[in-house]
Amino acid sequence: MKVLIISANTLPAAPSGPAYVAGAALAAGHTVEVFETLFAQDLIGELERHITNFSPDVVGISIRVVHGFVLDESAEFGTKHLDLRVRVKEIVDCIRRISDAHIVLGGPGFNYYAPDWLEYLNLDYGIRGEAEVSFPQYLKRLEQGEDIHSVPGCVFRMDDHIVKVPREHVENLDATAFPAYELFDLDKYYELGISPAIVTKRGCGFRCTYCPYSSLEGKRYRLKSPKRVADEIDRICSVKRPKMLSFCDNNFNVPNRHAKAVCQEIIDRKLDVTWGSGTVKPLGITDDVCRLYKDSGCGYLSLSVESASARMLEQMQRGCTVEDIQQALASLSRSDIPFGVSLMFGAPGETPETISETLSVIDKFQVPEGVWVTIGICLWTAHQKVLEDARADGQLDDNDELFNGANYVSPQLPKDYMVALLESLRMKENTTAQVNKLYADYKR
Repeated sequence: MKVLIISANTLPAAPSGPAYVAGAALAAGHTVEVFETLFAQDLIGELERHITNFSPDVVGISIRVVHGFVLDESAEFGTKHLDLRVRVKEIVDCIRRISDAHIVLGGPGFNYYAPDWLEYLNLDYGIRGEAEVSFPQYLKRLEQGEDIHSVPGCVFRMDDHIVKVPREHVENLDATAFPAYELFDLDKYYELGISPAIVTKRGCGFRCTYCPYSSLEGKRYRLKSPKRVADEIDRICSVKRPKMLSFCDNNFNVPNRHAKAVCQEIIDRKLDVTWGSGTVKPLGITDDVCRLYKDSGCGYLSLSVESASARMLEQMQRGCTVEDIQQALASLSRSDIPFGVSLMFGAPGETPETISETLSVIDKFQVPEGVWVTIGICLWTAHQKVLEDARADGQLDDNDELFNGANYVSPQLPKDYMVALLESLRMKENTTAQVNKLYADYKR
């Protein structure tokens, strides 16, 4: 079958999900092309021409996020909110107008809102979860005229209601297809400073109150072998050697032994690659670990601190301590690895005092790649524990609000204080602030 994978993302990020799904369809023997919305100058015109020329039997639309935020000095609080659903609807309307292809929705932005998306777009089918296996199953059954409504993770319309089939986790990640980055225009990504990304594992054993990833990937880690990770790196380098390759795992360095084994494999294979990770947890980051990272080609790390207040770390169930954070910052500072720090202000229980505690820790260190502060917690799904506080504090009336974009800020942070905090953060050198929601009673 002819399969078109549309990366519907319009924010700067690696197309790792679409690349893995496209690779799975290729490995299953299908003819695959990709359409990259990020680079479209005339989205509908370019998409129409691509569909007309390729004439796909199936169009898979990968949705990365539903709502986004970009820095914009002309916007209120310097951050502009983007409703990314509108662009996806334009894509779907275009496909329907010129093609009879089957449309399948997927991607992380679809997982938590599957019924909402089907209703919003008036579509009949999508796949939640890990599609490297389920999407080829769907294609095979569709091609052979078999039942597509029992594919693991599928969501479909039946009569007047939506049916969700349970997802299945892929146990042997080494057996999955390689990401098909050869189908993507990597030069354009490089021009925007975007690195191709791969995952080294699935699963998350932490219980952070603001994060739903463990509900999506499971609490048990499923690891790719270091050899498989190195093979993926080698494959990408054979397509187009990147300036940097990114590990896009949720917490690359956990489990620590696995991250170290991956680095050692890169060294043993003598892979000439510079790598980075945007999500490193401040756990087990020692001088020895930093040396191993550096020796294996590490060129950038973002340390996911979020808070350096003991009270908030416990409240957010972060699974690390202030001492862990201080050790990580000290070791990275000595390592010569370029690193940044991410902070998150406004979780339940946050006060001016806890924010001051966090900043007092961070300010003791030089952070060469800067500090990124997110103010306000994005509410995505009922799988976030923070929703309990959002309801109790009157910031969420109904879960239906999630699909329309909802955020939370601790009511213990007064408006005047938050306005002054934002101004002070903007004045701090090497610090960037993204505002999802500035104070509790703010209405967008």
